Amino acid sequence: MRFTLRAKGISAFLALVAYVGLVGVLLSHEQTKLMYYSMELEKVYGEENSLAKANYAISNSMLKWQEKFFSSNLPPAFEEQIALDVELAQAGIQGLSGNYPQLAEDIDRLNRDVVRLRAEPSHSSMISLRDHGRELNEHLDQVTRQVRMHRGMWWDRYRDVYDSIAVIAVIMGLLGAVFFGALMTFFLTRLAWDIKQLAERTLEIVSGYRGPAVPVTRHDEVGDLMNAVNRMQSELRHREQQLEISREQHFHKEKMAAIGSLAAAVAHEINNPIAAIAGIAQSMKSADRHSPLGEGGGDPSDMILEQTKRITTISRQIANLTAPHSPEPELIDLNELVRNTCGFIGYDKRFRKIELVLDLDSQISAIEAVADHLTQVLMNLLINAADALEGIADRNPTICVATHAVPGEVVLTVKDNGKGMDSAVLARAFEESYTTKPPDKGRGLGLFLCKSLIEGGGNRIKLESTPGVGATARIHLTLTQPTGA
Repeated sequence: MRFTLRAKGISAFLALVAYVGLVGVLLSHEQTKLMYYSMELEKVYGEENSLAKANYAISNSMLKWQEKFFSSNLPPAFEEQIALDVELAQAGIQGLSGNYPQLAEDIDRLNRDVVRLRAEPSHSSMISLRDHGRELNEHLDQVTRQVRMHRGMWWDRYRDVYDSIAVIAVIMGLLGAVFFGALMTFFLTRLAWDIKQLAERTLEIVSGYRGPAVPVTRHDEVGDLMNAVNRMQSELRHREQQLEISREQHFHKEKMAAIGSLAAAVAHEINNPIAAIAGIAQSMKSADRHSPLGEGGGDPSDMILEQTKRITTISRQIANLTAPHSPEPELIDLNELVRNTCGFIGYDKRFRKIELVLDLDSQISAIEAVADHLTQVLMNLLINAADALEGIADRNPTICVATHAVPGEVVLTVKDNGKGMDSAVLARAFEESYTTKPPDKGRGLGLFLCKSLIEGGGNRIKLESTPGVGATARIHLTLTQPTGA
């Protein structure tokens, strides 16, 4: 699946936005709790303040009552003043009775005591008011302590949430910075590495590197660039191969043309002497002239005629082999091409100790192919077979060249009983520039060129080998016309 650099950038930005949003949600949730605790604290502070004022008012009233009660000079309407002070204190704590039901009873008793004091001002009503006021003070102190404990609880929660917000902000900020920083560092490092690898590989390709392609590990624009570099390397290699094939073919044609020209010149020069020698030998034979040299060795004229015929045959073989052919496919006699090629290459010194056996099927049809290509392929296969037979002493070095027909095809086989190849060498035998020969004997182009020329004509070539037994090359040439046409 293609994932471009632009898409990666947008995805990273969206991931960052989502992360920031997540952090914002967490902080918002904690902030909501913080606001709630703040409101509760404010409420508790208000209750504590009301309790403090009420407690102060009751305590102040009781203090006044205590001072005036034991004084010898009581002011007029003292009971009424005390009742007013108590009522003012009650008004301050009246709103707390809903949250603190335990104060309701004390407030009711004070109300009754105030009513009684106003109705029956006496020492007993004053004492009852005093006792109930003290109890109310004690209860208010207890409630105040509870409120303070409650305030401490809410304050602890408020502080915990406040600390939690700070910790979340710091941790999430650090995690975000580390994660996104590491992600960007990894992305940019890998991007830089891939670009550097591509730059180095491009320079290597320009310098002649034709090894394995760059592994395509990305699915973005850099991956497209990797594919482009690999295609460039593949195209350059293909063009170089085609250029090398063309160069080898051109060299083969020039070599054969030079041999043909030389053979024609030599044949022209020796034809007249050969004809004269042949005429003299024929005259000698016709006149029944016998030479003393012929005793025990046959008629000298027959020997002269035999050798002149041999020279004529060799000249004709060279002329036929080196004759210019069409670069386009044409109908050719495969057996005749094999005979001429084997006869010509048999003069190579490498074939002096090799038995070259021809097993040609006379019933095969003419095939449509480029004669020069088949000649070059067969010569390469014969030379490779001769090299494989070098140093063989435990058996008679033999190369067998055979042709036979199969349905729809003609098969050309070149088999030797040489050193053979193991599976590793056989698997790479057709690779360009791969060879097991010394540098002065091969460049690894022979079998590669054979495969290119054969497959370029729509045919097939196969290679089989067993180490220590020999190798067999089979060329399957497709028939364009039915057999017997």
